[in-house]
Amino acid sequence: MRATSQFTITNICDVITSDTPPDNPYFGQLWVNTTQVPPKTMVWDGSEWVEENGLESLRSEVSVNTDRISDFQSTADGLNSYVSSLTETIQTISDSQGVIEENLLSSEKKLSNLSQTVDGLTLTFEEQYMGGINYVKNSAGLNGITDDWEYSGTVSVDSSTDTQNNTVSDSAIVLGSSSNLTQYVYSVVPGTYTITLKAKKTSNYSGYVKVIYNGNKSEDVFNQVPSFGWTEFSLTLSDVTDPTIKLFCYSRGSSLYLSDITLTEGAIPRKWTPAPNEIYTSEVKIDRRGIEVSNSASSQKTVITNTEFAGYYNDEVIFTLNKDETLTKKTTVNGELTVGKTKFVPLEDSSQGLNIVVLD
Repeated sequence: MRATSQFTITNICDVITSDTPPDNPYFGQLWVNTTQVPPKTMVWDGSEWVEENGLESLRSEVSVNTDRISDFQSTADGLNSYVSSLTETIQTISDSQGVIEENLLSSEKKLSNLSQTVDGLTLTFEEQYMGGINYVKNSAGLNGITDDWEYSGTVSVDSSTDTQNNTVSDSAIVLGSSSNLTQYVYSVVPGTYTITLKAKKTSNYSGYVKVIYNGNKSEDVFNQVPSFGWTEFSLTLSDVTDPTIKLFCYSRGSSLYLSDITLTEGAIPRKWTPAPNEIYTSEVKIDRRGIEVSNSASSQKTVITNTEFAGYYNDEVIFTLNKDETLTKKTTVNGELTVGKTKFVPLEDSSQGLNIVVLD
């Protein structure tokens, strides 16, 4: 038997140096291209000659990779910036949420305050319209010192400029030295009551106003020794059960001025108003006793009460009607006057007298 074979031995270390590439190159063959300066070593990759070690390719790839790294760095920087912006946005949102929460709490607080204020207004409104009637009669002495009051000592009425400038009623009751003044208020229903008044005291002796209720329970509206100017005082009685309230005023020295006295239902002090059925103006006075109409310019007044119907001039009675009798101080008749069966007829010239005619 005989075997035949062929071996080709190639020296891969052989390097061809020439201006032209070698013929029939084999894979991996080296060729130094001398046409370039400096010469370049080429290698056959099986299809074409390429620069050995791929320096240009490496440079290109390095450049590409550098660009990519730069782009990645820019992207990373942009991402960091976005993350930072997002963080700031989140922080801003968080802060805004905190502000919103604070505003919400503030709004809730304001709503709560508003609710409380409205409740307070409602309470005030209800209190203001509960009662409102002044139970104290002739509470500023506008009708003089009437029998609504019991008193001892010296008690008078003042309507001076000082009193008018400091009171609503323009009038005050004045207690002299060692004087007292009392009024009983009847038919009071159980509940809360408030007494309000204005006072002025000119002496440095004891002066007070007290309220006695529920039998013998007593509370001071004020009780002071030093003198004082016009001052408003009030006292609330929250547990009135007895139908009678006693108002007691006392002055050891002179003078104690009392004005705008009110006793009303509820716990709120109220401005002075007269008692029901009392109307007091500068020239008209109406209360439970009757009507008085006056004219300060002519010093005249007419009084109609359950005991008299009279006309006054300078406080002197000029005429009065008593049952079926009229008394008059002076009478002027313009025209005829008939008395019984006698008629008095003025003459045409009234200075010449009159005719007296006796009627059949």
